[in-house]
Amino acid sequence: MTARNFTTAVATIALLAGCSAGPTRAQLDKKAEFHYKLANGYFYENQIVPALKELTECMKFDEDHPDAHHLFGFIFFGRKEHARAERHFRRALKVRTGFHEARSNLGALLLETRRWRDAIDVLEPLLSETLYSTPWVAHNNMGYAYHKLGKRTQALKHYRLALFHNQKFCKGYNNLGVLYKELGQLEDAIEKLASASTKCAVYAEPHFHLASIYESIGRRALAAQQLRSCVKDGPESTFGRRCQRRL
Repeated sequence: MTARNFTTAVATIALLAGCSAGPTRAQLDKKAEFHYKLANGYFYENQIVPALKELTECMKFDEDHPDAHHLFGFIFFGRKEHARAERHFRRALKVRTGFHEARSNLGALLLETRRWRDAIDVLEPLLSETLYSTPWVAHNNMGYAYHKLGKRTQALKHYRLALFHNQKFCKGYNNLGVLYKELGQLEDAIEKLASASTKCAVYAEPHFHLASIYESIGRRALAAQQLRSCVKDGPESTFGRRCQRRL
């Protein structure tokens, strides 16, 4: 083979190798993002099965896509598939350590599965994140975890901080009211629970607790009024059904 022919052969081999190469990382990322955006759109249209299919397609191109893992986790959380949801939330956090929404949702999942100490460990980093957009949620959830652990001083601190960050946060008022009720500070409890019931127009739980307080101090007419409001606000909710049984 002459030098010229050899050079041509090498060039041909290089060209063929280039033609047989797979897609670049940038191309794979683009395809993954395309399927993630489709999944996100389906999710907000409440089309869960198509959303899951698109997320699965997304993972074929990028198995570490953090937003896809988060959306997977959110869907499985809503379907009470807690183990699968936790795996995806943790994977999202591993890939993107500053993924605040994934951390917050993982903390909420741990609360729902009654893993109070684990929830505190997961949520605590959010408290020092100045760019976290909903700090009242993290403080409320931290307070709830401490509350369930019987650590009322810490719970009180975080519930108050939740309301400091968001004075319209009805769930924070409710949880603080429940804690005051347990501490025997009934006037404070009534004030916070009443705020909870007015900050959110349809919220059964504070009415239930107000009814319990009024019954305990012999104000039966007010208790009955709260029970009726409780049923009206949440007839199919856990607290609404409990109120209905007490009417």
